[in-house]
Amino acid sequence: MAELKRIDEHTAELSGDLLHSTVTAVIAPGKKLISAAGDRWTVDMQGVTRVSSSGVALVLEWLRAAETSGCQLSILNLPEHMRPIIDISDLDPLFAPLIA
Repeated sequence: MAELKRIDEHTAELSGDLLHSTVTAVIAPGKKLISAAGDRWTVDMQGVTRVSSSGVALVLEWLRAAETSGCQLSILNLPEHMRPIIDISDLDPLFAPLIA
């Protein structure tokens, strides 16, 4: 299960497993938080336990939503086990500016 918890207007915590079967539950709530955040939104991923390519797709979806809203997305504590997926997918140029 994946869970997205609002901490304040500009910050949320993402936790749990980011798998094909779990990420759909947090896509829309994340987009809602992005649209309400104004000019910046930070996601702390320290509580993420497992990641598949669906977790990477989730962050990309939120990145698109943030760009559409004029919001700067930042990622705290990107899980180390997410980096190989980003690397092999040649997504480093998209993710590098997000990682705080």
